[in-house]
Amino acid sequence: MAGKGHIILLIEDSQSTRYMYHNIFAKAGFFVIEAEDGETGLKMIKQHHPDLVVLDLILPGIHGLEVLRRIRSDHTTKQIPVLVLTNVKDMENRQKTLSSGANYYMHKESVTDQHILKVINDLLGIQ
Repeated sequence: MAGKGHIILLIEDSQSTRYMYHNIFAKAGFFVIEAEDGETGLKMIKQHHPDLVVLDLILPGIHGLEVLRRIRSDHTTKQIPVLVLTNVKDMENRQKTLSSGANYYMHKESVTDQHILKVINDLLGIQ
């Protein structure tokens, strides 16, 4: 399995969406941990040191863009790849997110299991 040994932190407020992506990632061999809001996600990054973060933008409490900025401003977390997976489609948000340090930006409605796993493997340097 490609993802064996890699930890993915999934920061997503929708329980059904977390469940779906947790299963996709776990089936591919990744160890998946979850947070339902930005504050919890930031704590889990410090606690678990994930290899990659999958981040929603629309979160309760701390917005995903602020979570991304905090990840990038901390020397202990700034190198963690961040894949933003969101329903926010407009180009301005996409550009703002990428310029804030996201490694990749995907729309939930158009992503396939194979595509997201390919992007994750690419971000982690897995062949």
